[in-house]
Amino acid sequence: MTSNQERCSQKKKSMDIIRKAVLLGMGVISLAKDKAEEMVDDLIKRGEIASTERFRTVDTLLKEADKQEKELQRKIAGTVQKVVADMGLPTRKDLEEIMETLKKDRI
Repeated sequence: MTSNQERCSQKKKSMDIIRKAVLLGMGVISLAKDKAEEMVDDLIKRGEIASTERFRTVDTLLKEADKQEKELQRKIAGTVQKVVADMGLPTRKDLEEIMETLKKDRI
């Protein structure tokens, strides 16, 4: 395999990892509410919390899930930025600067 083919293969692997992480995060988040309610209902059945605390406990669990979701998104964004930089791709800012330079050269 040539060096260029190896780079393309590595780039594809990196993007696959990012895609899987995003899909995993989305799956975990969509299950969070149902799972939180299920867990709280189980705690109520076992007598560990009062049924009057159900709403507040579910809300607390969902807020924690939201916090974890935001942290996951932050980590994914950082990873994507690193992969883009490692791949040598131009950023949006780079492209905007190039476009501005081209516009100036046309005048």
